[in-house]
Amino acid sequence: MRLATWAVPVALLIAAAPARAQGLSEIETEDLRLLYRNPSQAYLAPYAGRCFENSMRFQRWLFGYVPSQRVAVLLNDFSDAGNASATAIPHDVLLVGTSPLDSAFETITPNERLNFIMNHELVHIVTVDKAARRDRFFRALFGGKVTPVAEDPESVLYYFLTSTAKGSRCS
Repeated sequence: MRLATWAVPVALLIAAAPARAQGLSEIETEDLRLLYRNPSQAYLAPYAGRCFENSMRFQRWLFGYVPSQRVAVLLNDFSDAGNASATAIPHDVLLVGTSPLDSAFETITPNERLNFIMNHELVHIVTVDKAARRDRFFRALFGGKVTPVAEDPESVLYYFLTSTAKGSRCS
């Protein structure tokens, strides 16, 4: 009985350990942590890393940008059409779909698609992540960027002002 009283919690703790991401490899530089599926995207990862570094060098030159943290880039092939998205809150993350772009964007040559995507998405990260003096103060005070919450008062106000329910300003 004594064995069971401590063996069960220990077994649960061991089972709750985080699982390793299977099949993901990474390339790291000073500004980049690139995650990709190995071996299916191994041919593309070095080129994607170079495109990112070229774009980052340009953002530094044009905007005087100094990253607050390493940008995580995940190459994925989860859909039939290529796409990308970026966020800088609370962490700098780029999600890049490696599938061919939709035919609406057919004027972009396939070999320059990653270069275009990295330049475009990094501008989003730069505009949100580049901190003014006041931002740097509050980031130091709160230990980094503050994560927005669903109960944000501005979204409640926006809902109130735009709702078509009875008694709202729009009805």
